[in-house]
Parts: sequence; structure tokens; C-alpha cells
Amino acid sequence: MVTDSPDSRGQTLKVAPSPSEPPSGFVHDVYEHVWIIERPRAQVWAWLCDPRTFTDGQIPPWRVEFLNNEAGETGFAEGVYNTHTGPFINFAGVLGEIWHEEYRDLQYFYGSYALSFALFRPTRLQFWVDDTDDGGTRLTLQLDTFVRRRARGMWARLMRIFWKRFGGWCERAIPNNWLR
Repeated sequence: MVTDSPDSRGQTLKVAPSPSEPPSGFVHDVYEHVWIIERPRAQVWAWLCDPRTFTDGQIPPWRVEFLNNEAGETGFAEGVYNTHTGPFINFAGVLGEIWHEEYRDLQYFYGSYALSFALFRPTRLQFWVDDTDDGGTRLTLQLDTFVRRRARGMWARLMRIFWKRFGGWCERAIPNNWLR
């Protein structure tokens, strides 16, 4: 007789979401982008860590989801599961360290891909925010990806095109207070 007792299940493994070294034929690519956002850091951070930034206005069949962590939290909290899915993409991961108004880490699971698993395998997406001297915010992104060696140039071009508008979206989403 088989039962569903807790003793019949194995222990949950504690492993990294993705391998630390790229597989054969791939290289580790680091894409970085910096934007200067003419808004206070607290407002930029609030926009960056608001799930609605990524879920409102989704165009089917693409979708962004957040699933509760062990503490029952959702949204941008450590341990929350996150996925961006749709045709030609599957970025599934878990939120890592989050330092309030400073740093956010999303680690992608092995099996995540852009266009094809045979070409581009994202492993980590990190954001930093810092104050600028004039009251704005420096928003820095780093995306680590295992990229098929021969497709590295194409990946760099795609990232420049994709991320170029992100800073503008942020600035337009946060009302400008001319009195600051």
C-alpha cells in the first residue's frame, strides 16, 4: 500500500538554479546597460519592484507570473518564483537577494531560453539603483547569459534593441515633480 505520508518524500535539494559554467559550445556573456532616470531613487525602485510594471498591458500569448515564496509572499520578495513566457521565450527563475532601494537579483533556472534553447540561455538578471548628483537615479542592469559562441554578436545587437527603451518606460511611468 502506498501512502502520501511525509516520510515517503525525498528531501528538497538546495542547488543553484543554473550551472555556473556554460555548456560546450556556449560562452558566458554579460550584457550591461545604464540609464540615468530623472526621478528620485525611491520612485524608480518602487516602479522596478512593482509587479504591475511587468504584468499590466501584457500582450497575449506573452505572460509574466509571480508565485508565492515559502513565506506566502508574492511580487518582488526573496524566494518568489517568476516567469516570463511566450513564443520563443521562457525565462523562469527565482528572486534572490533584494536590498531595499539598492539591488535586486533574479536567478533563472536551467532550461530558460530566448529564441531557442540551442542559442541563448539567460542565467541571471540584476539591477542596481544609485543616486545621481542632481537628484536623479542611475539604474544599472546586468544580464548574464550562456550564448552559443557563433551567435554572440546577434545576442549583443538584440539586447541593445530590447533594453534601449526600458529607461524611457521608467521615466514616463513616474510623474515628474517639477518642485523637487
